[in-house]
Amino acid sequence: MNLTVKELHDQRKKLWNASIASHEKYINPENGLFQTQFLENRNCPVCSQGEYIALFAKEGGQYVKCVSCSMVYVNPVFTDQALNDYYDKNHSVQAELVEDGDPFYEKLYNKGLDSIEKYSSKGNILDIGCSSGIFLDIARERTWKTWGVELNVQEYSMACKRGHHVYNQLLEKIKFETRFNAITLWDVFEHIKDGAFYLNMMKKMLFEKGVIFLQIPSSDSLAARILQEKCNMFDGLEHVNLYGVNTIKQLADKCGLKILDIQTVISEIGVINNYLNYEDPYLGSIDNKINIPGLIDEAQLNERLMGYKLQVVLGEMK
Repeated sequence: MNLTVKELHDQRKKLWNASIASHEKYINPENGLFQTQFLENRNCPVCSQGEYIALFAKEGGQYVKCVSCSMVYVNPVFTDQALNDYYDKNHSVQAELVEDGDPFYEKLYNKGLDSIEKYSSKGNILDIGCSSGIFLDIARERTWKTWGVELNVQEYSMACKRGHHVYNQLLEKIKFETRFNAITLWDVFEHIKDGAFYLNMMKKMLFEKGVIFLQIPSSDSLAARILQEKCNMFDGLEHVNLYGVNTIKQLADKCGLKILDIQTVISEIGVINNYLNYEDPYLGSIDNKINIPGLIDEAQLNERLMGYKLQVVLGEMK
C-alpha cells in the first residue's frame, strides 16, 4: 500500500520514540547528557584531526564538526562495550515498519540494486545489518545469491526464516566460505564508529570488480542544514558519523576505494515546508512534497546531491 503523508510521519514518530526510549537509562538527568562512564573522546573519523566546532546537543549526545574536513560526528561517543549492550537490547520497530510492505522501501532497494548492477555482475550479495531480510528478498528476486549479517536477535531470526544465509555475529568474527560481488549497508554505515576499518575489511571480501554499496544520511542534505538539531538525522547515539559528499569521498580515497556512482534519495521537501511554515517538521499539515515554492524542486535538489540520503557505490582503485 502507498502511505499518506500523515501515515508516513506517524511511522517515523513511532520509530523515533522507540529509539529515544532506549536512550533513557544512559542519560544523566542532571544535565541531559549521556553518563560519562559510557563514553570516550575521539578524533575525526575521516581525517583523524582533533580540532572541532561544537554544533549542538541532541537526546543525550553532542554533535561536532571537524575544522579540517567538515565531517559531522558525535563526540564523545559510546564505547564499544556500551554500544554492543545498547544494540543487543535495542527495539525492532524498523523491521516491523518495513514488514508492513510499503513500496517506499521497495523503491529505494531497487534503485540501489540498479546502481550496483551497473558496475557488478550478479552473484553473491552480502547485506550487513540486514534486519528482517526484506532487501535480501528483493535481491533474490533479481537472481542474486543472498547472505546477511544481523546483530539484533529478533530480526536475525526473521531473516533466517526467509531462507537467507544469515549470521548473528560481528562482521570481523565471521569466516565466510565465499567472496562477494556486492556488499551492501542500508542505513548502517552511519552507526559504525571506525568506517575506515570496516571499508578496508569489506574490500578484502570482494571478488575482483566487486562493489560496496552504502545508503547513508547526508549531512549535506538541505533538510539537515535547515532543520539542524530538529532533524531526525541527529539522534545523539546511533548516528555517530554523518558523512557528506566530500567526506565520504575522502574516506573512500583513504581506503583505496573510488566512488563509481553517487546519488541522493528522499527529498524531505514536505518536512522542510512544514518547518518553514512554523509547524512541527514531521507532523505538520503541509502536503507539498514536490517543491519549496520559489526555491527548488525535488529533481533540482537531487541533481545538486542535496537529498536526505546518499546512495554510494564504491569500487577498488586500480
